[in-house]
Amino acid sequence: MIADGGGRRMGRAARTAAALVVATAALAGCSEAEPASQTLPSTSAQAAPTTEALPPLGPADFPMPPEARERTSRGAVEFTHYYMLLIEYIGDSDLDPQPITTLSANCDACDRIATSFSEDRAAGFTYDDVWVRMTPYDDEAFATDHGFDVGFVYEQGPLVVRDASGQIVDNEGAAATGPLQSGALVEWKNDISSWVVTSLTIG
Repeated sequence: MIADGGGRRMGRAARTAAALVVATAALAGCSEAEPASQTLPSTSAQAAPTTEALPPLGPADFPMPPEARERTSRGAVEFTHYYMLLIEYIGDSDLDPQPITTLSANCDACDRIATSFSEDRAAGFTYDDVWVRMTPYDDEAFATDHGFDVGFVYEQGPLVVRDASGQIVDNEGAAATGPLQSGALVEWKNDISSWVVTSLTIG
């Protein structure tokens, strides 16, 4: 599981949640980051509905926590942390990757991650364990014109990909990344009362 300031061994989500995110960021550059504002937007007049009244988001056995649905700077950080956990969780569980796209908007890297889950499963790929860590820079994020810019450090260990026969697929693996300065842009989406990722950049 990708953990805030910690880590554990991650299995089948490895290529997508780790190496693929790095690859898509390098290939597409995601969306260009917006300059961060020095002031945070006021949310007192636009508070989200109470979490008790909100319909659940995410897989039934891995729902988005209430703190990730707060329309605040801290809520944006909690949402981003949940989103990274969600990528790993879906990869480990064979669930439909639709929640990855539901909780994003116009995010090329996010779409490619979801697509890769489907393609890799169809190809019969499996993954040896890989160590992953995601550590937010701070408990709060920088405001942008449309939401928040959430910075974090991403790190993964070596990745080994195997085909359906158990043989190593050399061109699908990846070396350890070391700490990568990373970030996500998030915006509030009223119709689902949640943040969504509009840009995801790793390294």
